[in-house]
Amino acid sequence: MKLFTLDTSVLIYDVDSLYKFGENEVIIPSIVYEEINHLKDEDSERGFYARKVAELLDKLSEEAPLRNGVMLGKTKISTSYQVHNTAIDKSFFMNKNDYKIIACARNHNAILITRDRMMRVMARDFVDVEEYNADKVQVKDFYKGYRFMEVSPAEIEKMFDNKLKNNFGLFPNEFLILINNQNPKHTAVGICKKDHILPVDFSKLDTQGIKLKLTPLNLEQKMLMYLMLDKSITCVTATGKSGKGKSLLAVDYALGAVQSGLYNKFMYTKSTIAVDKKEELGFYPGDLEEKLKPHLQPLYSSIEFLFKKELYGNGKQRRSVDQKVDELILTDLLRFYPLANIRGMSVDEKIVMLDEAQNTTNHMMKSLVTRINDSSKLLVTGDIEQIDDRNLNKFNNGLSHLIEAGKEEEFIGHICMDISAESKRGKLATFGSMKL
Repeated sequence: MKLFTLDTSVLIYDVDSLYKFGENEVIIPSIVYEEINHLKDEDSERGFYARKVAELLDKLSEEAPLRNGVMLGKTKISTSYQVHNTAIDKSFFMNKNDYKIIACARNHNAILITRDRMMRVMARDFVDVEEYNADKVQVKDFYKGYRFMEVSPAEIEKMFDNKLKNNFGLFPNEFLILINNQNPKHTAVGICKKDHILPVDFSKLDTQGIKLKLTPLNLEQKMLMYLMLDKSITCVTATGKSGKGKSLLAVDYALGAVQSGLYNKFMYTKSTIAVDKKEELGFYPGDLEEKLKPHLQPLYSSIEFLFKKELYGNGKQRRSVDQKVDELILTDLLRFYPLANIRGMSVDEKIVMLDEAQNTTNHMMKSLVTRINDSSKLLVTGDIEQIDDRNLNKFNNGLSHLIEAGKEEEFIGHICMDISAESKRGKLATFGSMKL
């Protein structure tokens, strides 16, 4: 049996973490309880999950005092109040809770488990340390939603005759870009449906009466639009760097789908990651929409681009983006919500967009996905290489989990927008992202 000591970040970012330690003992330092007790009062995602952890700990403590140890399945959960250690107290000048957690691990000769990189750096001078990996996607290469394959001309002809079987190991709704091995300039695109590869003609997309303002410019944008227009797909995920057009195309499709009557409302949400205290929702004055506005600039930018002719086309009657957004809200076409607020809803006949989804945890993603009924559609966009939450990375965020878990489902489609080097950001922005 091994002894583990947990940092607060492990419990908050994976509320099921206590179930994942097998036949071992997990020691929770008393200072962790104090941090959870403080966090549970927050009106935030972090506060919600602190309350979920508190609920579990409350149930365990009903069986017996946690200082005596309680079994959770095959794992023993116990509390330790030994959060001071002479060697550690002498080594650090600041009085940080992190140091008390390290001290607890040292006092019990336990392995410290934390998601905090700098905490791991400091703790390794005193104790054995491991990163928390139980919530990571276990993959070598992330699923892209497409593959290139060199084939004979006969194989391409088979696809156009709807006779090409999926002998390539493709997942449902995965695109196959066929390259003629005798003439590389001759290519064709198919998509996996059931056990066949069906041909895709992007020039004849069924827009279902949706009046789109944009025309996809390259292959990856066309594939994204194809997935969104597919009636059999309930959830579409798209990843890629900024400037690839994933959010812009998604907003265009969503507003067009609502205006055409396919859905009755466009619900936009994103995880609000506060870089400092001034960016927390409670800091801003006003009602919920006013508090959310600073976090919704991606949506405002998309709406400004889509309606720029209407807003700025007539110099004498210019309108602001705020006025256009207010119009969409007043006509009940658009609503935006904090991600936490959607958790309690039952979402019917709506199109929901989760933007910047790389900043969600797996539990946050699950809380959203489980609210979406079959009459609705979920669009999820993000860039797993650009994560703002210091406790998340490209392997453990909610977007990566959704992509990997969903790739085998016939009602989920994904596209990684990394084929084309083109970007809508312009020369200066591209220079900045590549060379600065």
